[in-house]
Amino acid sequence: MRETRRNVRVSKRRPIMKKLFYTSIIIGVLVFANAAQAQTSSQQRVIAKIPFAFTAGKTTLPAGKYTFTVINPASDRKVLQIRSVDGRASAMILTNTVKGIVTENAKLVFERYDERYCFIQAQMAGEATSFEALWSRSERKQMIANAAKKSVIVIRAG
Repeated sequence: MRETRRNVRVSKRRPIMKKLFYTSIIIGVLVFANAAQAQTSSQQRVIAKIPFAFTAGKTTLPAGKYTFTVINPASDRKVLQIRSVDGRASAMILTNTVKGIVTENAKLVFERYDERYCFIQAQMAGEATSFEALWSRSERKQMIANAAKKSVIVIRAG
């Protein structure tokens, strides 16, 4: 069989194209991995020991060590995940962002009504924005009815 000039050119180009294809795939994977790593490292997070059982949204969580993490930092309605360090208890709550004063340490704010504690707000260290929990109408009515019995507890972390 005689090899034509065209076949020689195609066979020489094929290894170069394969190499270029695989190189571009590797570069794409590396860029994606770096973007994912940058997103997780910039995640807003607070770890604190909460000495009492508390309510977050409709979930009651026992006393213990918890991680408070902002799940979707790019959104205007942030979701705050509250998870015990041992992973046995967790809650996710929708929050509003509230502008305030930059604090050196992170802080968590709870309100106490009789013997019931409710998570109200989280502020990350070095941030002016805090995350305030959203409440249903019935929860708000109950809080207003018990406003005379209310006390505020602030836990500083870090």
